Amino acid sequence: MLDLNNTFVTSDHHFRYWTHPFKLHCESTEEEELEHIALWNGIVGKDDLVFYIGDFCDGTDHDLQEIRRQLNGRMILIKGNHDKNSDEAYHQAFEDVLEEKRIDELNLRLIHVKEQAEDLRPGERVIYGHQHRGFYLRPATTSDSICVCAKWHGWKPITLAEALRQMDAVESDVRKRMIKSGTPSVQREK
Repeated sequence: MLDLNNTFVTSDHHFRYWTHPFKLHCESTEEEELEHIALWNGIVGKDDLVFYIGDFCDGTDHDLQEIRRQLNGRMILIKGNHDKNSDEAYHQAFEDVLEEKRIDELNLRLIHVKEQAEDLRPGERVIYGHQHRGFYLRPATTSDSICVCAKWHGWKPITLAEALRQMDAVESDVRKRMIKSGTPSVQREK
C-alpha cells in the first residue's frame, strides 16, 4: 500500500521551456526554473515517490537528465503530449515510464489528459494534468477528478493524500447541499 503522505503527484512544469526554440507561451525563465526546483526539494524527500503526470521537460535529452538529477524523490513518469525525448533518456531518468497508471486499491487513475480516461470503472477517480495554458482559472476539482498541474499548486507537487482530500471535500460539500435541500444522495461506489 502506498504511503499517501509520502507519495506526490504533479505535472506540467515544462522544464527548460525557456530554451524552447519557438518560445510561444513560456512557462518560466531560467531563474524561475531554479525556484521551482527549490520549491520541489523543500517538500519532496529523497526517498519519496512522485507520480509525474506528464510534460516534464521541453528541452533536450541532456536537459531532461540534468533537471531530473536536481529533483528529490523516486519518480514514475506518466507521459504527456510534450514528453517527446528519447525512450532511453526517459528510462534512465525515471523508475518507470507509462501512458497511464491505475492504483486499484484507491480506485484511481493517473493520466495526462483527463478526456483520454476512457473505460472508467464505477467510482474511479482521475488525477490529471494538461490544463494550464491559456487558462486563468484553475480547472474545477470535482468529487472524482483533480488537475495537478504545477501552475495551480504553487509550482510544487502535492501529496496523494492532499489530492484525495480535495476531491473528498467537494463530495462532502455536495452531500451537505443535498441534505440541506432535501435531495436524496447517491453513495459513491467503492
